[in-house]
Amino acid sequence: MYCAYFGFQEKPFNVTPDPRFLYLSKSHEEVLDSLLYGINDRKGFLLLTGEVGTGKTTIARALLDRLGETVDTALLFNPLLSTVELLRSINGDFGQLLASPSPKDQIDSLNNFLLSRFHEGRNAVVIIDEAQNLSVEALEMTRLLSNLESGSEKLLQILLVGQPELQEKLSRHDLRQLNQRIIIRSHLKPLDFEDVCSYILFRLGRVGANVAKISFETEAFKRIYQFSQGFPRLINTLCDRILLSAYVEETGTVTERLVQVAEQDLSSASPESSSWKRWVRWVTHRRVTHPWTGFSLRGR
Repeated sequence: MYCAYFGFQEKPFNVTPDPRFLYLSKSHEEVLDSLLYGINDRKGFLLLTGEVGTGKTTIARALLDRLGETVDTALLFNPLLSTVELLRSINGDFGQLLASPSPKDQIDSLNNFLLSRFHEGRNAVVIIDEAQNLSVEALEMTRLLSNLESGSEKLLQILLVGQPELQEKLSRHDLRQLNQRIIIRSHLKPLDFEDVCSYILFRLGRVGANVAKISFETEAFKRIYQFSQGFPRLINTLCDRILLSAYVEETGTVTERLVQVAEQDLSSASPESSSWKRWVRWVTHRRVTHPWTGFSLRGR
């Protein structure tokens, strides 16, 4: 509802992992460069960890966008899979549909596909998101898949993406072989204060924000940073609510008070929040033309 008011082409703070909105802090850029290097250099196993809301899935999607046309990709979002389901999912993403419940048949099919791609000068990568939820058996299967290789090159690159608990899981004694095979390890950090400011302005710029219509005071930036601690998902959630509050108050200046109001709204997390109540009051005390019927409402 606030997009037209501020002149946005779309909402700037959606929490979906859209790589168009990836802000590359120094940490994000280093992580992305490391992963690209690991895949292109056929390092085999790669690991990306980060706390909830740091943008791991967005990085994974951006990584897919940056891989060349000679790289075949498989992206798995549901790690709660048996070993056979895992193999089927990987084969399916590569276009190799095999109904056999036999792990050997699935691995043989995958190996034949990878060998044919290798001889064509192509590479292949599997990205498994939320990998901390993989069972020990499924993780062990990924290790076995890393054995698929030509005489000199790994045929399959595997990127495990997960929360810090994944590191703890990999440190188990029964997963030591897998842990030792991870060549590239990257950890995504939250944004610092300067990056939080730049992140907000970057996302506003992506939707065509008019600087004459919206601005953030320094104290507002500081409060957003204190609330979010630099986690992009929390920044998005809070800023979306801030823009709603600004729209309701018909202001383009985001103050510390508006941020505080948005924080209170999020803490209540219900239709009875203050922004919702103020929006209802705003509607009922003004003439509002219904977009379909043309009828008008006037508060009494």
